[in-house]
Amino acid sequence: MHKEVTRSWPLFAGIGTMMIAHGLQMQLMGIRSVAENFSVITTGIFMAGYFIGYFSGSQTTPKLVQKVGHIRVFAAFASLASLSALLAAVYVNPVMWTLSRIITGISLVSCYIVAESWLNDRATNKNRGQLLSAYMIILYIGLGIGMLLLNVSDPKNYEPFILVSVLLSLASVSYTHLRAHETDSYLVCRLLHEKK
Repeated sequence: MHKEVTRSWPLFAGIGTMMIAHGLQMQLMGIRSVAENFSVITTGIFMAGYFIGYFSGSQTTPKLVQKVGHIRVFAAFASLASLSALLAAVYVNPVMWTLSRIITGISLVSCYIVAESWLNDRATNKNRGQLLSAYMIILYIGLGIGMLLLNVSDPKNYEPFILVSVLLSLASVSYTHLRAHETDSYLVCRLLHEKK
């Protein structure tokens, strides 16, 4: 188990950094919406945008992973999540924030799918529970640390949004240390695609 955890440190570092950013962004947008005098209904609508994106991304990501691989999908969606944080910083209105939350939902669920499928592929039946529990511990610790980062700057400023963007960009950097590999299902899909 320790061998798999140490071999998966880039994945754990990437998802942990991403969760720090997400923990900060969740709290930041809620607090900032109160400061901007958005109504409760408006705030509920744009915060629900995350789950709309989450649902859509969960339907499309597995196909993308099969076509281009784990690392590229993670890097692309971490960058897209970073962009959505900047979008929320630049355009402070409910419509753009709803779009930002939808993009964030699509991006983060895609990164979760990539991370969990990567771990599942590496795990054996003997160590799967331990490996996934280490993943979940890192996930929740990251969310908690992110919430503590609200103290870094006033939520009315743009700096916390920039911090979210920087953290999301850093998350994709750690993934570049993973070795590319092909699962059996990915190899079969690629070979079928090449025959067409």
